[in-house]
Amino acid sequence: MAGAGQESDTTVPDEVADERLGYYLGINNILGLIGGFGSAGLVAETELFHALRGGLAATREAMTVAGLRVPAMVDTFLTSPTLRCKANLLTRVHGMDELVGPVATQSVYVTIPNPLRS
Repeated sequence: MAGAGQESDTTVPDEVADERLGYYLGINNILGLIGGFGSAGLVAETELFHALRGGLAATREAMTVAGLRVPAMVDTFLTSPTLRCKANLLTRVHGMDELVGPVATQSVYVTIPNPLRS
């Protein structure tokens, strides 16, 4: 399929793909679960943040030792003081639709403090 990447509006630079993957997997899913467990009183969020930090650090170390490329998302969650997060309400206020338009510009993203660094 020659040219498929150039003709599709779902092909983005690696930095955008890393940011979106970090948002959907890291913030939307993993941090969402941590927030849910914490608010239900099942376990303290701080304990889960500590466990997640440890798991990410162990993953980074194992991949480095194996000579594998560590995904940017892992380093971002471990070292960045802030994370990029999709702002659903702002996206709608700006008349944007996350299902329409080029992936890189279809939603509003904001910067939030990284809870793994707190």
